Amino acid sequence: MGKKQRTEGAAKRDLSKFCAFWAVVISAILFLLQMIFNLVGGNLGTVGHVMGIIAAVMLGIAIVFPAYSYACSKGKTWRIICIIIFVVYFILAILGGASPMF
Repeated sequence: MGKKQRTEGAAKRDLSKFCAFWAVVISAILFLLQMIFNLVGGNLGTVGHVMGIIAAVMLGIAIVFPAYSYACSKGKTWRIICIIIFVVYFILAILGGASPMF
């Protein structure tokens, strides 16, 4: 028996699921640590900032494929708008200037 071949769509779904899972895990850890540090009067500093960037990028990767698929079904204009939004999101997530979660 031969190996079952994996399609490109299945690979994208697996990457999306992986990134979504780890984005939620990292976000939950950050929320918990932030709550603890706020109670004792501290902050997460650079480590918290870097973890927030990683979580934001992973969340972005998790939503890119389904969002782009939806935009493609709406036409060329929405596909272009979607790409522009993704580029802006990832630039801001990497620069850390506008993290939606933290």
